Parts: sequence; C-alpha cells; structure tokens
Amino acid sequence: MKDFVILFGAGASHGAGATAPEQPPLGARLFGELERSYPGSWGRLPASIRSAFANDFESGMQLVHDALPFAIPTLMREMAVYFVQFRPVGKATLYCRLIRDLTTRGLIGTTLFSSLNYECVLEYSLLEGGHAITYFDEGDSGAIPVWKLHGSCNMFALGVQASPEVGYGVGVIWEGGLQAFLDANLVIQHCLVETGLAPAMSLYMRGKPLAISPSVILELQARWATAVETAKAVFCVGVRPVIEDDHIWGPLERTAATLNFIGDESSLRAWQTARSGATKFLGHRFGDAYDHILTEISTYAA
Repeated sequence: MKDFVILFGAGASHGAGATAPEQPPLGARLFGELERSYPGSWGRLPASIRSAFANDFESGMQLVHDALPFAIPTLMREMAVYFVQFRPVGKATLYCRLIRDLTTRGLIGTTLFSSLNYECVLEYSLLEGGHAITYFDEGDSGAIPVWKLHGSCNMFALGVQASPEVGYGVGVIWEGGLQAFLDANLVIQHCLVETGLAPAMSLYMRGKPLAISPSVILELQARWATAVETAKAVFCVGVRPVIEDDHIWGPLERTAATLNFIGDESSLRAWQTARSGATKFLGHRFGDAYDHILTEISTYAA
C-alpha cells in the first residue's frame, strides 16, 4: 500500500495552468463546450434537456438517461473526443511540478495518484516527466499508478466490439477487460470509426453508472477505498464533496488518515460534520495550496 493518496478533481486540472488548447472546463461550463463542439448532437437535444444541462450537468444527464437512452453511446464517444484533446504545454503544469518535486524528494514511489477526471492531463504530465503509467495496479519502480475512479476518455472494452451503427441503451452492460490508449489519435479513431461502444466513462449524473466494463472500475474503487483507509495522509485537490457518491466520500469519511483538502471550503465544512478524523483545509485553489501540499507530505514522510 502507498503512504499517500492524492485524489484530483476537475478543479485541479482547471487550475493546473499551461494546458492546451485551453483549461479543461469545470462542470458548470462543460455542457456549453459540448454543445458548441457538437451542434448536431449535444446541440440538438430537446430544449428542456438543454436547459437542465445549463443549470446542472448531472440533472441534464439524468434526463438523457431516462428519456433518450439510445443517444448515450454517441454522446459519450463525442465527450471522449472532446476530453482527449487536453494536454500539458511542455512541463509547466502544476501536475508536472508536483511530479518533479515528489520525484526529487524520493516520494513518487510512495504516492498513489487517483482522479475523477475523464481527461488525461495528469497522465500526459507524468509522461512529460519520463514516467510510465499503470491504470489498474499499484505500480512498481518503473510505473506510477493513476487510478481513474470514474473511468477515462481513453479507456475502451478489451476484446468486445460493436459496429458504429449498433444501438444500445440503459440496462445493457458490456463486461470484460479494459484497454487504454495514451495517443489521442488512437482514441479518436477508436471512438469515431472502429467501435459503437462508448468509452469506459461513468455517466456524469447521480450514482455515476457505467455500462462498459463496470466490474473493472468497481474493483478499482474498492481497492482505492482500502488504500485511503490505510494511508498516512490523503489529499483531495479540486474535488467537490457529493454525499451521494459514497464510493468516494465513504472511504474519505472513514479513514483515520489526515484528510488534506484543497477546494471549496464551505462544501468541505458542510460534509466534514460526518467525519471524526483530522481534516485540514489547505486552500481554495491548487496553485495557492501547492506549497502546503509539499509541506504536509514531507512532514508525514519524515
């Protein structure tokens, strides 16, 4: 098990700086970006659903799930193509800086990186630092673990194929292993040409349901819960507490490790009432709290 677990959310990538083609959007802006990028699909949803998305992405996706389930594979393939475009510019992101500083201090091997994000800015930052990545185990001296707890835009069913014309909706589960591409062109080719299956990305709605290889992600979530509960310290960066997501906030509530939080303080305080362990608020933004993160990790590692 790793000494330190870091969980990144949308706020971390949005605030990491130096990303192309722009900063990955937070949830409040995501629908507008998808609507602009895909006017023939996301932009042609019924007005009532578009209005719900504009107010709250999870509410909009719930309506699609309930009323237009056969639209979901196409929407999710397009969302994957949208997210795979984001990458660090050189080695200038805060992810790159953190990876470099942890490596210099000899702590990179004792750290488990985890993420709720569909994009791969963290992974590309590790590659920029000369590190190999492993998505489904704890890694070794040659590979750094990055556990994507809601799936990822670059993960696809392994050994399961469907033609791009296939139609399937809610209730259809495609089980099997997962493969991940760290080449954006391969992701785009796979999404738009080679398969009708959506990527292994949980739907961005209450409960975070997943139809592609859910057992793989559920097992990863269970192992992550154990890692959180046995860690020396846990860091949440840019993650908003969502009490319904018990697979995330249950382990964080139960762990005896100090929970170090970077994000919206009012959301933390509202959730924190259920937690008995030590909790530290380090700052509102990744950049503002960066030095505090390193200080805390160095203290626990001493």
